[in-house]
Amino acid sequence: MLEIQINHHQVTSHFALNHIHFQVKAGEIFALIGKSGSGKSTIANIVVGQTIQPGASIIVNGKELNTQMDRLIKVFKEVGYVPQNLHLMPHHTVEEYLRRLGQKMTSQDLEKFIQKNVRRFRLKSVKNTKIQHLSGGERQKLALLEAISKPIELLVLDEPFSQLDTEQKLEFSEIFKQVVEEEKIPCLLISHDLVDILSLSQQVGILHQGKLIFQGDWVKFKKSQNKHVLKLQQAMRVWKEKIDTLLNV
Repeated sequence: MLEIQINHHQVTSHFALNHIHFQVKAGEIFALIGKSGSGKSTIANIVVGQTIQPGASIIVNGKELNTQMDRLIKVFKEVGYVPQNLHLMPHHTVEEYLRRLGQKMTSQDLEKFIQKNVRRFRLKSVKNTKIQHLSGGERQKLALLEAISKPIELLVLDEPFSQLDTEQKLEFSEIFKQVVEEEKIPCLLISHDLVDILSLSQQVGILHQGKLIFQGDWVKFKKSQNKHVLKLQQAMRVWKEKIDTLLNV
């Protein structure tokens, strides 16, 4: 179980996060959506430990991560993090990168690790390809693989679909959802697009001007009379009508 509470965080002189509080169960994906500038990535940075906020509480499985102790590495060691801007090694091949991730393993365990993840992340066809030549979807797979390559208790992804085309989104979403279920860890997914997360998440939170104006499952979302939720509901109906028309359903 993940519990996040941010009472107040002043981002700029004109913008702050206020009264942010939500929980995510193990094996569950909580999608935090909102327009650009609503504070989504700021929350992600606080949750993973990159932004220091003394008043924030980040509790995973009953343990407070934000202990205010000085850390050489800002990101909490308990967190697997896939940021918006990926920092992969462009001149390594996929296999070389996997060997780097598993460099502390025994030779036997390393080979099992490589075989398992090449299959799990569908990387067989690009195993010997340099990262600089991979597609956006393939690089995103590697970033997710790296995030879970160490023992973690929480996974955070910040706008993982922004650089992917439709086909890549579908494949990555399938792998991502399977990973969260298999690892049985809570996951915070940051996005600006409701369509991207509709089939992935069990819970959704809507952020508006630094405030969490809605949170709940999709049943609660459907029944909500919140004006911002009603706008999203209407947009979803329009999308469905357009798709049905195109497919002649």
